[in-house]
Amino acid sequence: MRILNVRFENLNSLTGEWQIDFTHPDYASDGIFAITGPTGAGKTTIMDAICLALYGSTPRLGKITKSGNEIMSRQTGRCFAEVTFETAKGRYRCHWSQQRAYKKPYGELQQARHEIADADTGKILESKIAQVGDFIEKVAGMDFERFTRSMLLAQGGFAVFLQAPPSERAPILEQITGTEIYSRISRKVHERRAGELDKLDLLEAELKGIEILSEDEERYLQDSLKEKQNQEAELVVKMKEREKTLSRLEGMAILEKELAELDHKQQDFEQRLQVFGPESIRLERSLRALRLEGDYRGLATLRELQESETRELQKDIATLPEKEKAGAEALAARQYAEYRLNESRIRQQSEAEVIKKVRDLDSRLGEQKKQIAEKERAIVEAEEKTRSYRKLIEDGNGKLKKAYAALEAIQAYLIEFAADEALVANLSAIERAFKSFGDVESKRIK
Repeated sequence: MRILNVRFENLNSLTGEWQIDFTHPDYASDGIFAITGPTGAGKTTIMDAICLALYGSTPRLGKITKSGNEIMSRQTGRCFAEVTFETAKGRYRCHWSQQRAYKKPYGELQQARHEIADADTGKILESKIAQVGDFIEKVAGMDFERFTRSMLLAQGGFAVFLQAPPSERAPILEQITGTEIYSRISRKVHERRAGELDKLDLLEAELKGIEILSEDEERYLQDSLKEKQNQEAELVVKMKEREKTLSRLEGMAILEKELAELDHKQQDFEQRLQVFGPESIRLERSLRALRLEGDYRGLATLRELQESETRELQKDIATLPEKEKAGAEALAARQYAEYRLNESRIRQQSEAEVIKKVRDLDSRLGEQKKQIAEKERAIVEAEEKTRSYRKLIEDGNGKLKKAYAALEAIQAYLIEFAADEALVANLSAIERAFKSFGDVESKRIK
């Protein structure tokens, strides 16, 4: 595994964005370089950025989660770490980031993002936090513990590595130097040798247990074998015949069982049919009634509509004399105005003063027409008010019915809970209130 580029922002004391390109000639020409500086200059921050980008953890702080982030610089609202590396399987770019709400310094920490992508194509290979570490372990061959103990030792970690027992150092050194294949070859050779020795011991034991037979014993065994083979052939023929017979018997037993079950089901069905006889008659009647339900509802609606139209017609008939009277008055006024107009025209031919009077009469006639129009508008407004009053009356009747229903429910409640004597006074007051409300409604309707 080779680190190619490190980029990070707002980690520990290093605020702002920083980048280190390890492919630059200053780093690549000599092969070995050192990062030095005084305490607090940010040397450990670079190692933290590499670990954070790859595994979402640091050797000092452990896993960085939503509950706490001590590595983000003070007075900042976001931080990230990104590492580009290559292995024998390819080049990858791993990115880790976390921010506060609205990227404000005092905002609540949000869920961290962790993803790994192909460095050449930019295609995201894994973006689930729980699986990015597994993907890196697959392509790099190291988990977080091995990485921090071999590739990137934290402060004081080198001494721990040197003091570790050989059983713990050997796997790390083999992984660094690439010699773990020889350990696997040695183990395979040892396992193969042990297996071959076991096979050899088994064969030797079997060889010792073999006894050489004489010709007479061999001939006797061959004759016995032929006799046993003939007997076996006869037994095989008999067994096949018996198997056929047994299969036929089993088939007959299964059929008899199924027949019995069918008889039982038929009896059960007949009993259920007899029990369901009255219900079937009721069901048939219900279906007939259900077919007529739509027609009945339509008829009821038509009847209600007819009744309402009849009531409106009666009201219109009741107001018709008044309208006819007003129309007659308007007609009489019109006839009178026409009469006066004719007289005025006759007089106009003889006297100019009469013409003036006629003009005055015309103006009066216009005023009368205006009055007639105003009376007609008043009639229309009176009809609209009548319809609104009728609607208010209907709403009042509905509310009155609801009040009566509530009163009946209260009375039933009183009868059911007569033992609660403490509520008698309040319920009596409610009854009086509803009664007075009913009286008011009845007076208003009248």
